[in-house]
Amino acid sequence: MSRLTRVHLTPLLLVVMAGLGGCQTEAQRQAEQAVASYYVGDFRQSEAMLAPLARKTNEDFVLNNARLGSAALAAYDIDAAEGALLDAYEVINSVGVNNGGRTLGATVVSESIKVWKGEPFERAMVNFYLGLAYYMRHDYNNARACFENALFKLRDYGKGDDKNDSYKEQESDFALAYLMLAKCHQRLGNDDAAAKNFQRAVALRPDLARLADPERNDRSNILLVVDFGRGPEKVTSQDGALAGFKPTPEEEGPIPMPVVFVDGQQVELHGADRAPVDLLGLAQDKRWESIDTIRAVKSALGTGLIVAGAAYAEADERANPVVALGLILSGLLLKASSQADVRQWEMLPRTTFVIPLTLTAGKHDVTIDFPAAAGIRQEWHGLDVPGDGEATYYFRMLRYAQGPYSWPPPPPNVSPMPVSKSP
Repeated sequence: MSRLTRVHLTPLLLVVMAGLGGCQTEAQRQAEQAVASYYVGDFRQSEAMLAPLARKTNEDFVLNNARLGSAALAAYDIDAAEGALLDAYEVINSVGVNNGGRTLGATVVSESIKVWKGEPFERAMVNFYLGLAYYMRHDYNNARACFENALFKLRDYGKGDDKNDSYKEQESDFALAYLMLAKCHQRLGNDDAAAKNFQRAVALRPDLARLADPERNDRSNILLVVDFGRGPEKVTSQDGALAGFKPTPEEEGPIPMPVVFVDGQQVELHGADRAPVDLLGLAQDKRWESIDTIRAVKSALGTGLIVAGAAYAEADERANPVVALGLILSGLLLKASSQADVRQWEMLPRTTFVIPLTLTAGKHDVTIDFPAAAGIRQEWHGLDVPGDGEATYYFRMLRYAQGPYSWPPPPPNVSPMPVSKSP
């Protein structure tokens, strides 16, 4: 290849590769700031920043509503959490948006937009949190529907590169949703269905046998739902292709167990300190990844073409520059189509504990501590415990959200989003 060709080839490649990247928008910066506010425990500020973003019917409509649901739930703005999560739920479960019925939330999103719908584990958590919002309101029928939707069939992907890869369906191993589905059936008086789902949770996770005991859950009059840690993070290689999810459960270590104090006295949890799910583990399981994520590995082929073209050009001064350039540009185009979608729901926890307790009716101070995770504790004063039924309280465990907090929390300082129709 002539020296002139090489001189012109280098800047051309730099321009093409630069075109593969993107510029961060003001909306993206605001979303990042909202996530940062969330992780320093300023849930109200995070909610206020996300609310206007969640109304924009763009490619981040689902993602920003999921983020808003996280912030609003932690801020105990249940109206806003329900509304945001329901909008995300409707688009995720639609069949008219990116192959997804045209329900109320879905009708506002254009078919021409590549809408973020998340990895399967992220979609499962949208369904779970919406179900939790209903459960907290004692709307057990709608909660049941959401937890059932969190148990969608998983794909065991084949090895083909075709869009219609052969796969077989597998039952979900999302034990957390089976537990909450069983509790919904129990509250609705469907004891047989409750027992079936408790048994399914134990079949998947034998260590949850004491937590999934029907009698224990039937007696419970206060349920603590505790989010701990940070969920998996998408990581990319230097060329922007998806490299996987980090950290792995082995890198992060075992999930610490919670300790609960009621009115200053430690409560024996009798097996309720077991984590029903580890999202870090789910992210490593191909069944819990989207087909687009799995196919992102085709970037490796693009890298091979670029290397081959460059090697051909360097090997022989008489090398045909058209051939070399063709190989390199083909590789760049292939890599452009394989650039990873690194958007993700950053507020997800590593795990969600479900702790059913039976306390005397009245007001109680409740503290949750993680002795193995220094600085991770949260204290609430005056939680109401009913004489009949079950009250549910949500704890988002973060280093900068220790409290003490008083129940009931103050009214939200942002306008609640309208609550859409039930699923």
